Amino acid sequence: MLQCLDENIWVAEQPQKYFGLSIGTRMTVIRDQESCRLIVISPIKPTLDLDEELSELGVVSDLVAPNSYHHLYCNEFKHRYPQAKLWGSSALKRKCPDLLIDNLLMPAGPSPWAGIQICSLSGLKTMGPLGPSPLNEFAFCHVPSKTIVLTDSAFNFDYTFPWLTRFTTRIAGGYNRLEPTILERIASSDKDSLRKSIQEVLSWNFDRVIVAHGAVVEFGGKAMLTSAYSAFLGGTVGSV
Repeated sequence: MLQCLDENIWVAEQPQKYFGLSIGTRMTVIRDQESCRLIVISPIKPTLDLDEELSELGVVSDLVAPNSYHHLYCNEFKHRYPQAKLWGSSALKRKCPDLLIDNLLMPAGPSPWAGIQICSLSGLKTMGPLGPSPLNEFAFCHVPSKTIVLTDSAFNFDYTFPWLTRFTTRIAGGYNRLEPTILERIASSDKDSLRKSIQEVLSWNFDRVIVAHGAVVEFGGKAMLTSAYSAFLGGTVGSV
């Protein structure tokens, strides 16, 4: 289930549907080199096989809900790993008071984890059933492997997805290109705040991009993300 992408970073995937569309979902596991602590970003549904694989890597110490939508399995993981600290935004804590959040992800200040940069993507929204909805998303960069982890700020669906997903994302965005979809482009009106956030992300030194939905971009991810958000926000954003 776990796939190693680089030293001390793994991903695991499972099927998931959104409004009937098969989009899959992906969890990222980062291991601290010195302590063998495991940071799990966007947990998927835990299983015995996954438990066994994680135990071979280290000790699950931190669980991260990276935005206001990717929290569905956090409590299940928390019950399985009660010693782990669950991190989420203050907005998520208000939205889901039953979530067992221990610590808040802060939009400013140092990262809680050595070797991992974090950035609050202020201004990023998606179009939900009731209209524009703030994602309250955080982006992460695993510095040693030059890898960033994005959740719903960019997508990259490919030929491996069902025909309906391919057809829809050809129109809505995110098919064979790393980019936000039309849902984010329509809903995100505070482009000045979003531009500032994306510029911070693009100042990081990365090449690989892990997305929650779609294929991992192994090479050239920074250039792709720069191009996508320059088109979305207008003008050149960041630098390649």
